[in-house]
Amino acid sequence: MPKQKLTGTLDEQCQFLYDMALAKMAEGNYTGAKHALQEIVKHRPDFRDAAALLEDVKRRKSDQTFLLICAFIGAAVGVAVGSAMGAPNDLVLLLYLGAGGLVGYGAGNLISSYRQPKA
Repeated sequence: MPKQKLTGTLDEQCQFLYDMALAKMAEGNYTGAKHALQEIVKHRPDFRDAAALLEDVKRRKSDQTFLLICAFIGAAVGVAVGSAMGAPNDLVLLLYLGAGGLVGYGAGNLISSYRQPKA
């Protein structure tokens, strides 16, 4: 999708970007939300709660990346275990990969639950 040029007053542009950031967050697209909020904070740091929301988005993006890395590590370990156990074919190896990914993701969630500050 090509970039679009924003028109209107600075407040209208910030409101557009703020609404877009909220929509991106609802989709789980923290990278897109981060970019929109950075533009707001760059031009109008006092706009609503954009600065606080930007910090929240950065934390969520970091958490998302951590879980993805854990899942990949789990998948790699699953393939290594499957290979070491002499998986008879690629389908069985794929099952080890999937199981390892799920275990890695679960372990990442468990680790995250201990890292998060209690509310």
